[in-house]
Amino acid sequence: MPLPRMDSDPTAIDRLPSAQPVTPTTTIAKACVHLRATGEAATVVFEGGRPVGVVTAAALAAALAEDCPETPIASVMDYVAVRVDPQGDTYGTVRAFRRTAWDWLEHRRA
Repeated sequence: MPLPRMDSDPTAIDRLPSAQPVTPTTTIAKACVHLRATGEAATVVFEGGRPVGVVTAAALAAALAEDCPETPIASVMDYVAVRVDPQGDTYGTVRAFRRTAWDWLEHRRA
């Protein structure tokens, strides 16, 4: 019996088939649930199937501390410009976005 294919790329958007993409209109509470389900500290925000930003667990926790669970994450997400290959596939684009977003998060001011 063959072993199931393992995804070594943690940025693959289809690794949790039941998880819906996070969008700018996703509530802070739902985004927290999404991050708990994926075990990630941040997630890419999609709009119209395209990555448009990133939201971190820290930003969501701060918003929850202010008692804003139904606020859209657009109010706490970060927007990141990403250079991608126009001929690239969706997964390559998401990987490029994720790499850029993590690089930005590592170097931004606290």
